[in-house]
Amino acid sequence: MTSANNDPAHELSDGISHFEPGNLQDTDIHSREEKSDKESGHPNAENFVYDRKVECPVCFSNIKVKAVKSSAVRIISRDSDFMTHYGEPNPAYYDVWLCTNCGYAALSNKFDNVSDLQRKLIKEKISSRWVGDRSYPNLYTPDIAIEMHQLALLNAIVKEARESDKAMICLKTAWLYRLKKDEAGEKRFLQNALEGFINAFEKEPFPVCGMDGATLKYLIGELYRRLGDTSNALLWFSRVLSDRNAKPKIKDMARDQKDLIRVSEK
Repeated sequence: MTSANNDPAHELSDGISHFEPGNLQDTDIHSREEKSDKESGHPNAENFVYDRKVECPVCFSNIKVKAVKSSAVRIISRDSDFMTHYGEPNPAYYDVWLCTNCGYAALSNKFDNVSDLQRKLIKEKISSRWVGDRSYPNLYTPDIAIEMHQLALLNAIVKEARESDKAMICLKTAWLYRLKKDEAGEKRFLQNALEGFINAFEKEPFPVCGMDGATLKYLIGELYRRLGDTSNALLWFSRVLSDRNAKPKIKDMARDQKDLIRVSEK
């Protein structure tokens, strides 16, 4: 459900060329102490980022997108909502591919998933207003990655993507804000992710974004917990624990988070 005052399609009427990071900060999108990612990694990180050639599924241009060599990926830790912390270069910064010719952007694993109708919508509402003069450095920063993810989210809204797809973009955007230690930005996108995943749980067939029912229940509970709604968090964690099909690992995670809530409330 989208607020009339903050409708992304309405924002586009002013021109996609004016898009800046943060334009979606108030948009209603849906109908441990962290280690720094600079603590580990390669001192010559730029050598491990390369240009990958792909075809844009909207304008069919041959474009180059940034990617990280698999040999350079260094995992430092994982958070309870599945965020992975990496060393430099951080592959999470390059998870969105952007066609600078037409303005189409999407998560890399969804980049080619464009129907004829979606292509038409993107061309009408984004490409027609796109100014393709953007250039980016070889090494992305969290701010550049956030801009890329917001462009991907805008495209997902315009092409009427699944709730789960929009929710995943929001979750990944929240993680980027977490790296910046921007709590307000993180919570804003966690809330949008939560709403989207609840809608997906109720309406979409499983797996959802690669998650089975029990895993998605756990994630919804954890997002509630991180947003301070412990009663709903406990409800969803309990649903995981009562799920006969839930894997032992996800049950252990749900149990740990329930215990964490109880300890914090004493």
